[in-house]
Amino acid sequence: MSKPDEAYAAAREAMISAYCSGLATTQLSPIEVLESLALALGKIYREVADEHLHPAGCPCGWHPDDLFDILALQQAIAANAARDERVASFDLRLAPPVGHG
Repeated sequence: MSKPDEAYAAAREAMISAYCSGLATTQLSPIEVLESLALALGKIYREVADEHLHPAGCPCGWHPDDLFDILALQQAIAANAARDERVASFDLRLAPPVGHG
């Protein structure tokens, strides 16, 4: 198993555990527990990104880009949650640019 696969498996296991715990210990609906997990993931991203912006932060070399990083996270959620093959195979890089020209 590759390092990314191992990281995915560990993260999935932790999130399943948190999801099941959320259902068992609260009166929240399944989607409310999932929304809580999404909120936590967003907060984790913000904390990690902020550390990488700090001059004395992590020396790994990653430079956060909120717009593209968040779009990549959204795309990963959509691609793995969707039943519709068109959504699952959507590649944002192929979308036509829109907005102010």
